[in-house]
Amino acid sequence: MKKNADALISQLPGKKVPGQVRIRCRYKNLIDFAKVYGLSDPKYVGPEEDGIVACKAFANHFTVKALYKLLLGMKIEQDGKKRPFLINPAKLLHAGNKYDWKDCVDIKDGDSLTVTAEWGKVWLVEKNMILFAEFLVTVKNQNDELVCKPTVTAAVRPGGY
Repeated sequence: MKKNADALISQLPGKKVPGQVRIRCRYKNLIDFAKVYGLSDPKYVGPEEDGIVACKAFANHFTVKALYKLLLGMKIEQDGKKRPFLINPAKLLHAGNKYDWKDCVDIKDGDSLTVTAEWGKVWLVEKNMILFAEFLVTVKNQNDELVCKPTVTAAVRPGGY
């Protein structure tokens, strides 16, 4: 495991996560998510014809799921051979999100979002051999406008990497 962790720590930071995930934003999902948080502002829960926008918490609805999809197909090279990044996807854990809304536009009903990511810091907690990684995620709408820039932290338990 230590050998696998060292290989990942040395080669992943700063690299792009291959692929992209598309998310379609629908009025019902935006409304339902806002209601979960008890929001009553018509900006978030008004009639469809009023052109509501997503509450900021809506990013929780898709960021982790999109990143998980990106990581499932990712391959790395180790000892001259290609292997999956995730040996056992059941060992992948979500460890946190930080959101940056600077220079971002609101998410609206009908938007088609594209989620991409780049590896940030990668480190190992040797005591329990849990591998942590930060992913610098970029979410843009169909007009190539930035809607969200989350940093997602993931943890992979032993046997998963």
